[in-house]
Amino acid sequence: MRVLALILINIVFPLVGFSQNIVDFFESVPDTSILQLTNKERKEIAKYSLDNKSANDVNDDLRDKGIRYAFEMVDIKNGYLKITGKMEGHIQMCYWNMTNGDKLIAIYQEGCGPVCYIEHFYFYEYNGEDFKSIDWHTIIPDIYNDFFRGDINFQLEEMKNKDVLATLLFELPRTGKNIIAKWGNEDFQDIYKKYGLGDRMILIWDDGKFMKGEIYWE
Repeated sequence: MRVLALILINIVFPLVGFSQNIVDFFESVPDTSILQLTNKERKEIAKYSLDNKSANDVNDDLRDKGIRYAFEMVDIKNGYLKITGKMEGHIQMCYWNMTNGDKLIAIYQEGCGPVCYIEHFYFYEYNGEDFKSIDWHTIIPDIYNDFFRGDINFQLEEMKNKDVLATLLFELPRTGKNIIAKWGNEDFQDIYKKYGLGDRMILIWDDGKFMKGEIYWE
């Protein structure tokens, strides 16, 4: 019986360790990845805004609950959440299941002021106990130049002369597994069509990293 009990413990405990949802990961990832917020502060955000569905819900929490940030959207079933509040921009967070049994967790912070830009992009591989930090450039391919038609240097020089700015931003998946890369972002689409092949690229999930996919106009 004692041997059987030990076997059951060894089976059950790893499963329990991986039962965490996106809110659990939000509360437990390193403070440095989410605005230097402590675990206690993040638990307070989750307590007050777990049922939020819109920016109006965020505003109500900021006004009534005395917190600086709140969930604009939290989808536990699909492993996704979005945080806004007293910052210029937002944070998205999601995770993927890997074939080795670990989870890959992404925390994407987008800042704006005056243009929008990638403020932070963190990836962690989680094995049930530890968060291993991974440089996002080893997970997301270098894709900025892929959006241009014709000679890239010529296009960049012409854009510079005409004061056209094209940034690269990302959208984490709420459904599915693929990330969407967003090129342009600061001007009308008709302007970017003079220089680009599209303003979106699908980044295809490949078990711990992403592959270049289709470029298209949204």
